[in-house]
Amino acid sequence: MPDWLLILRPSGGSFHRSRMLLGALAFGLPMGYQVFHQQHLAAGMMGFAILATIMMDMGGSRRQRLGSMLFGNILIITAASISLSINANLLLWFAGIILLVTLIGASLSAGFALDLLLRMVASAYLVGYPGSVISGSILPYYLSGAVMTIVLALCVAPRINNPISLKVPPHWHNDYQQLRQGQFAGATFGLLLAIACALSFFFAQKLHFTAPNVAAICTLMVFRPEPKRTSSTIWQRLMGVLLASLIAWAFVFEIQSYWALVALAAITGALVPIAFANGLMYVAAVTTFLIYLILALLGIQGHAAEISAENRIFETLLGAAIAIIFAMIFRSLKPETGP
Repeated sequence: MPDWLLILRPSGGSFHRSRMLLGALAFGLPMGYQVFHQQHLAAGMMGFAILATIMMDMGGSRRQRLGSMLFGNILIITAASISLSINANLLLWFAGIILLVTLIGASLSAGFALDLLLRMVASAYLVGYPGSVISGSILPYYLSGAVMTIVLALCVAPRINNPISLKVPPHWHNDYQQLRQGQFAGATFGLLLAIACALSFFFAQKLHFTAPNVAAICTLMVFRPEPKRTSSTIWQRLMGVLLASLIAWAFVFEIQSYWALVALAAITGALVPIAFANGLMYVAAVTTFLIYLILALLGIQGHAAEISAENRIFETLLGAAIAIIFAMIFRSLKPETGP
């Protein structure tokens, strides 16, 4: 079998079935409650918090997991708030990208949990881009969604969550200790990542894509300090986005029932631990599909949803192409990851 197909094969990692129950309840209960009270926009806004909180729920004890979810959400809310507060000034907002992503990029490679947290914080900043439909009004719904997910996670899921079956359950604080000992990507990578993200956003905006921040987020997620990992990461993410888009075209975009959307979100939420256990393509597919469902709850349906999906594919391609270019530049400047 060719290498590019082998990369897409399920890893077959282990996962706890109660994590599937958590995913279903976390999306089904809060969003279902809002839809029951005819607040589908609130359900959609809560969906972002539910997804982010589940992604950050990892560690070797309930205390570690609680700390990870709380600390991660505080950083995400802070980054998004700063972005929304300065996005009226485009130059200032771009300066924020360069500063924040340079600092974050330089700190990558210390470990899975810290890498994921830092990339999610940078993504939160990019969500507040100039012209974004997101505003400060999302905060109460985000907070309520995050709190409900944390409570469910601590009550339903097992004490330990090791989503990718590492020898030691991942936690950002353990990775931070590795960072302090000198295990990080370095300033060169951080600056290149920041410039790459800024250019992805700039070109996506000039091409009039519906969500130019998606291109920048793609670059942020696939450009890796390890030169050999960037191409495989791009391939897996692209296939995941394409798979999710095709399924959404077939089953989501014409759905008029908000209850059906919540039911699909609950089912897909149950698949999150399976996706983590089987590789990046499956994580990209599940998270992208959940975002389509959240956007549908926010009113992006029918033809508008189809246009959004088309743009998402092109935005992903653009972000990936810029990541490849900058990965080549980084490789020529600094072949090996290091401080």
